[in-house]
Amino acid sequence: MNKKLLSFILGFTILLGACKKDNTVENNEGKNITDIVVPADFQWQTSRDVNFSIGISDSRFQNLLHVIAIYLTDPSKGGTPVAKGSASLITPFNAKLSVPSTIKEVYVIKTAPDGSSVTEKLSLISNKVSTSISSVSSAINRKVGVVNVTADAEPECINSTTNTNIDVPSSSSVVCFTASSDVTVNVTANSGGTLKLSAPGKTITVGTFNHSKLKVYVSTGTTVKINSDLNLSSSEEFTNNGTINGSGFINGGRFVNNGAATFTGNFNLNGNSTTINNGTFTAPSSNLNSDLTNNGTFTFSALTINGQGLLNNYCKLNVTGNLVVNKILNNYKLVVVGNETEVNGNGEINLYDGAMFQTNNLTKLNGTVNGQGATSLFKVVTNVGDDVLNNNGYFKGALQYCGTKDIEVNQNNKKHFSDGATKGCGVYIAKDGCNTIGNGTAPAPVKPDTDNDGVIDEQDAYPSDPTKAFNNYSLNYNGGGSTVAFEDSWPLKGDYDLNDVVLSYRYLVVTNAANNVVRLQAEWNLLATGGNFRNGAGIQFNLLANSAKNFNASNGLSPEAGQDSLVVILFTDSRAEQANWNTKPGVTVSPSKTYTFSFDLENGPSLQTFGISSYNPFVWNNTTGFGRSYEAHLYGKNPTKLAKNSNLFGTGDDNSINGKFYGTDKKLPWAIELPIAPFQYPAEQNSIADTYLKFSDWAMSGGTTDQDWYSNTASGYRNNAKIFSAN
Repeated sequence: MNKKLLSFILGFTILLGACKKDNTVENNEGKNITDIVVPADFQWQTSRDVNFSIGISDSRFQNLLHVIAIYLTDPSKGGTPVAKGSASLITPFNAKLSVPSTIKEVYVIKTAPDGSSVTEKLSLISNKVSTSISSVSSAINRKVGVVNVTADAEPECINSTTNTNIDVPSSSSVVCFTASSDVTVNVTANSGGTLKLSAPGKTITVGTFNHSKLKVYVSTGTTVKINSDLNLSSSEEFTNNGTINGSGFINGGRFVNNGAATFTGNFNLNGNSTTINNGTFTAPSSNLNSDLTNNGTFTFSALTINGQGLLNNYCKLNVTGNLVVNKILNNYKLVVVGNETEVNGNGEINLYDGAMFQTNNLTKLNGTVNGQGATSLFKVVTNVGDDVLNNNGYFKGALQYCGTKDIEVNQNNKKHFSDGATKGCGVYIAKDGCNTIGNGTAPAPVKPDTDNDGVIDEQDAYPSDPTKAFNNYSLNYNGGGSTVAFEDSWPLKGDYDLNDVVLSYRYLVVTNAANNVVRLQAEWNLLATGGNFRNGAGIQFNLLANSAKNFNASNGLSPEAGQDSLVVILFTDSRAEQANWNTKPGVTVSPSKTYTFSFDLENGPSLQTFGISSYNPFVWNNTTGFGRSYEAHLYGKNPTKLAKNSNLFGTGDDNSINGKFYGTDKKLPWAIELPIAPFQYPAEQNSIADTYLKFSDWAMSGGTTDQDWYSNTASGYRNNAKIFSAN
């Protein structure tokens, strides 16, 4: 376009821009929007794209497919999934979803091939969310304070000593003792430091052991025998990767057992200490006053969990004598008590996702036994004491009580069962490396899958069609969809009433068992056309132009020719679509107009690549003398091929530079998208800032405050007199 012609068109644009609103000059009431100063990185988004990567670590079904469903609202309170897909031990479910800025957490449900499910609640602290879900919910884990444990790495030994009188001289010292035969050593380490004991296949007997602030490592294959009590202070750590045999043990620091540990004398775990067992641990009678995490096999002759105690059992816990629970025991696998179990007033036994607690006798139940996740089992083998019938404790949640004495639901006016807990002995709990007992008869290993696509029928939206599996939905799909509101005066600023073209939309994106997009169904609605310009509207998809197969549409819609990507035009003349503007109070309202289309994709993109959003909607001024060069898009979106070579970029008020399109020099947009529909847009000649009173605050904060400015109806959020309403 030459300069003379460009000047003519710009002049014509200015002339029409001044009179397009019913041939009157724009009201200046909303001009203060042009004074808004926004942060440099602000994108004018009320929603953001979040990339999810949801893996699984549930190995019960080898590499069969699990189903992942993502919810923006609590599924237990009626929330429906916005995205579903498959995941295996090898391949996570990856998806890119548009999420409203007001949403700070999402819910994820993993459904296994047997139909069992686990729910996670994930905080959205970034736009990339990655997690792995097992057969136990880590959301529950966080609630009860579970510690994820990894074995401590042994220090490297640059210099080693064979001197049996071991001295660790300073806090920075690393002393490595080695031996090729059985040996007795004496240790002095009163200034801290690190000591590594290494004698593979041999035994190191520790005689004198004077220490303070010391870190000790026992190497793999090494046996250490401690003649005196092992007493760790609060600043000390002991990591055993071999075998340790000792008399008494008093832990005030941190003890990690990755091998085998046996103590026969006094055994106390004091407050603020940490004890972690990843191997085999045998201990005498103990009072637990701190945190104990068992990831292996831990055997006590008797155990009392006191007021500061917390025991997390992830594998096998044996108590050969009596167990007294005065605080919290979290069991994720198997607890076996050889004699009596007492659960006192503040005592709490939590069983997670198919865990099993078996005791020979149950003598008291004044606390609670809770089940969460898949049904767990609390089993009494021999005797249920009479006191239990009169105690105030009860069974709660997803668990089954199996006992030799029947406990009625309201026996002796005591509520012994609540929130789904039942009586019975039939729940199936599989044997594994931790639970060597198990219970019940194994059910069918997986649920039916009629079309053999790997997704069980009850989770498959298309159980008889192997080419389709999951439905994925754009925001607020069941509530009316989302809204895109345009100013139509590009490249000039308008009056920012954002009602020149108002459209709502919703998408259904269908994916197959491999999480690839196979079909899209779209519905767009034209709600308002507040101006004299004859505007067109369309959507550009991140797909090749010829990729749509079996295209079906209303109103004669079809993919646009001459494009390098898939573009669907909804209409080319807004004034022909609606006789009236639907922005002027007191004027007859034209009906909204609906446009639907659908198409299939062969070898379609993944849901992560395609995403679920508005994609790239746009309008253009199709009035005589204008044309496709006058496209207007959401802030930062690219023009279509038919407009990208326009000489209008950088003219008028447009400041499209360095590939960042459709913003002014103050970063004002020509369109905005909202995750609600219908949006109560401003009436004619009322700016969005004058109508929605928190809009300016939201924009100037870069979208970090007042994120619900468009939906909050509380006092001070909107001027209802300036919102268009049909009369």
